[in-house]
Amino acid sequence: MRRLAVIDCGTNTFNLRIVDFNDALGEGRWMDVFSLRLPVKLGKGGVGKGIILPERITRGLDAIGVMKEAVYNYGAEEVYILATSALRDASNRAEFVNGVKEMYGYDVNVISGSAEAALIQAGLELTYTPPSDSNVLTMDIGGGSTECILWNKKEIIWSRSFNVGVARMSNLFKMTDRFGADEHEAYYKMKPYLDDSLQPLKVAIENVKPSLLVGSSGSFDTFYSVTNPGDVNALSNEHPSATPINLDRFNALCGELMYNSLKERLAMSGMPPDRADNIPYAAAIVRYALDCGEIKSMLRSEYALREGVLNRLSRGLSIVPGMA
Repeated sequence: MRRLAVIDCGTNTFNLRIVDFNDALGEGRWMDVFSLRLPVKLGKGGVGKGIILPERITRGLDAIGVMKEAVYNYGAEEVYILATSALRDASNRAEFVNGVKEMYGYDVNVISGSAEAALIQAGLELTYTPPSDSNVLTMDIGGGSTECILWNKKEIIWSRSFNVGVARMSNLFKMTDRFGADEHEAYYKMKPYLDDSLQPLKVAIENVKPSLLVGSSGSFDTFYSVTNPGDVNALSNEHPSATPINLDRFNALCGELMYNSLKERLAMSGMPPDRADNIPYAAAIVRYALDCGEIKSMLRSEYALREGVLNRLSRGLSIVPGMA
């Protein structure tokens, strides 16, 4: 048996997952041991400027320290740390990477947008297999980037990482409390930016015509928990199947998220407090994708990048595609 830990250093959130690999479970399977999510907000104040602010570096290093304690307490023998958009684009990323190495002895793998998309897809595919006649859009909305993959049962058709994320949009629009006089005003304030930034996605959706959107963890966990309050999965060695998000409910929620005050969003059942400020931006990104085509249904997968890493490691592959 091998006990491993994977840490995903995102622009807003650091996620730790500790699992056991066991030959009896087979490739692509593991037993959950422990998970931890910390709202570090590494990119706050700097993600649009290509830097990580000093206080955010300190907060990020502290978070790794907390996670190292968990790694030690649970006896994980292997630790893999990956960093995405905020550190990928930061001119001073070496301060964080070197700090982690000096303080805790861990290497940080800062991965490209294309590698991030591939790992997200490798995780998500464990939770959903589409019908043979269906094209699917995968979306993962982070603080600094959004990964989009168009695929079907046979192949990846198209993949792209966009520098569009909720932290970037928050820094750009600086909307406070209510995002507009109504949901339409709020969305149309953001739409020109989305038109400009996500034009290749619009073209790809028009060409490939996906009928289903599968959202990967993060913001989609929030959409799911708010529309399905009280639904919690237990630890298991079974991969959780992607779960439906009712489109009518989502469309209604989308309007509420952009119109309601922060206080009202915080009061929503199932709303994680650390996501309430930026979740309207994620809703706008999803609405834009839905408006680009004729997507008829939406699912939420609990799996994302870290599960993609685990999927590859369980098969004896490198943690990142193309890495020796």
